[in-house]
Amino acid sequence: IDNSISANAKEIHVNFMSTDPAWLCVLDNGCGMSKDELRTAMKYGSKSSLDRRSDTDLGRFGLGLKTASLSQCRCLTVISKKNGVISSARWDLDHILSCENWALLWLDYSEIKSLPGVDWLETQGDGTIVLWQVFDRLMLSSDNPQKVFDEKIELSREHVALVFHRFLGDDSALRRVRIFFNNDIVLPIDPFLSNHPATQPLTEQIIRIGTEQIRVKPYILPFSSKLSAKDIKSIGGKDDLRQRQGFYVYRNKRLIIWGTWFRLLKQYELNKLARIRVDIPNSLDSMWEIDVKKSTASLPNIIKKRLVSIVESSV
Repeated sequence: IDNSISANAKEIHVNFMSTDPAWLCVLDNGCGMSKDELRTAMKYGSKSSLDRRSDTDLGRFGLGLKTASLSQCRCLTVISKKNGVISSARWDLDHILSCENWALLWLDYSEIKSLPGVDWLETQGDGTIVLWQVFDRLMLSSDNPQKVFDEKIELSREHVALVFHRFLGDDSALRRVRIFFNNDIVLPIDPFLSNHPATQPLTEQIIRIGTEQIRVKPYILPFSSKLSAKDIKSIGGKDDLRQRQGFYVYRNKRLIIWGTWFRLLKQYELNKLARIRVDIPNSLDSMWEIDVKKSTASLPNIIKKRLVSIVESSV
């Protein structure tokens, strides 16, 4: 989904089938890739962490597509359409083992035309499909892999609704991204309840590091007594309302870490339901020590005092 958004996709579909043979694919209507671009995308470490990226690029090392996929399945196929031409490449771990060589497979149209999502891709101007097949770990780790698959899908849907909520809920129709799970639209989970009349948005502050800006905006959430059952459910329940206080760090609008105070203060010291949105550009990745999965970050010492001051004024 990161790659789809970086490719300027406005519609992304996560389609799946949990019955044997299970499969999952992510389809988008982004800019697509030529055969040469696809070859580069299928390389491990296809991007340097030192490269200057576009301000909207959600990538990091050029590892995510491959490592994330093959941690879940044994067969990764990417099918992409650009300027009317469809190209497809595959990493198949069984083929790699049999030939004892990291050989990338190239598929022709006769091999891909019956694969999930290809019919949809053909109706788009450009776009890409990422297809997962042969879920070996899932099949071996459970007596009921279909049930586990469906449970993981539901967790993934909730995760996507939170992590990408600013894309899903963008006020501008031109910038808004729509994501579907088996044609069911994903609604954004706003951790700040920013549209609730009892939420208190505080003044945004800017921390400057050289020519770059970190934007910090605190929100004080309403007490549960002022929330409807729907509001409480949308934010994860009463426990999450208090326990997930803290910083919500976004890299190019994509949520990467949330519900932590980075040890600046302890949750029991707070008397308000404070959540603080921190927007960082991808040019500061090394300073924040963003990991390859974009799921952890470390607070840079250079801004700790400023953040402590902002927190104290908020709570």
